[in-house]
Amino acid sequence: MSDLLTLNFYECEHDGDLNNYISDLQESGASVIDSNINHEAEIGHVTIEVEDYEAFLEKFKETDSIDFSSIRH
Repeated sequence: MSDLLTLNFYECEHDGDLNNYISDLQESGASVIDSNINHEAEIGHVTIEVEDYEAFLEKFKETDSIDFSSIRH
C-alpha cells in the first residue's frame, strides 16, 4: 500500500530551489504527483506518493532538503 503525502518546503526564494527539493524526493524513492510555489510566502508544496514510507524517510534524512521540509526528524 502506498502513502500520499503533501510536504511544504521553506526557503523557495531562488529559481530552482523547489526543483532541488523535488530531485532529492525522487532520489529517495518518492513519485511526485504535483508541485507548486507560493512565491510571496516563498513556500513550495509537493504532493508525493511513496510505497514504503520508512525506507523513503531513511533516504530522505540523508539529504539537505529535509532541513527545509515540513517532515520532522
